[in-house]
Amino acid sequence: MKTTFALLLLINVVAVSYTQQTSTQVATEENLRRIGREDHGTVFTTNMDELYEGVKGTPYLFNEWKPGNIYLTDSTYIKNVNIKFNIYTDELSYLKSTSGDSLIINRWMIWKFEIIDDPEDDVILFKEMGFKSEKSDKKVFARVIYDGKSKLILKYSKTFIRAFYKGAYAAGNKYDEYTDDQQYYIKKDANKPEKIKLNKKSVIKVLSDKDDKIKSYINKRKLALDNEDGVAELLQYYDSIAD
Repeated sequence: MKTTFALLLLINVVAVSYTQQTSTQVATEENLRRIGREDHGTVFTTNMDELYEGVKGTPYLFNEWKPGNIYLTDSTYIKNVNIKFNIYTDELSYLKSTSGDSLIINRWMIWKFEIIDDPEDDVILFKEMGFKSEKSDKKVFARVIYDGKSKLILKYSKTFIRAFYKGAYAAGNKYDEYTDDQQYYIKKDANKPEKIKLNKKSVIKVLSDKDDKIKSYINKRKLALDNEDGVAELLQYYDSIAD
């Protein structure tokens, strides 16, 4: 009798747990459908990978789906969904767990999003940082490496090159192709982002308003500024200096 009761209790616990998990998943799916509809008028679903078959390169940051978190402008958030960031179009898509189709999320409802890059579980943060799109007035997202009062930003970009090929001996591209580029920036307070290179001269020039203390800190720490970690540490110190 006790064994039967314990078994029934276990079944009820599992059933409740499954119901709660399913409810959470449905709520997430519905929220994502809602913020998709508000941009496109209808739910836009497709197998996105099929659009780029036969094309060299990829418009995406990562070609595979990655787990991530989406934070919306209404202070709500959606966690642990599979997402892809299309750098070329500045669009974020999520993978529907039920059908395997994907939906493009209304960019104007996104405050920021995080992509979790396994196996290191690195969290890659993207925010709107005041950049203008070359193609339209669309909201543009950039990676934020250091997110203090000042920011270290990495802006990814993609160029699409169409095939130009005629005949067996003709020169030119045989395939449409996406090529990669990237540019680092430092943003101070409400100022516009300023381009930098990862070297001492370029970084110090942007932080010249606190020049003496910055140089002293670099020498004391023997800080290398040819990498993201070094620049991020320097910006953290820069933010700590009283005006």
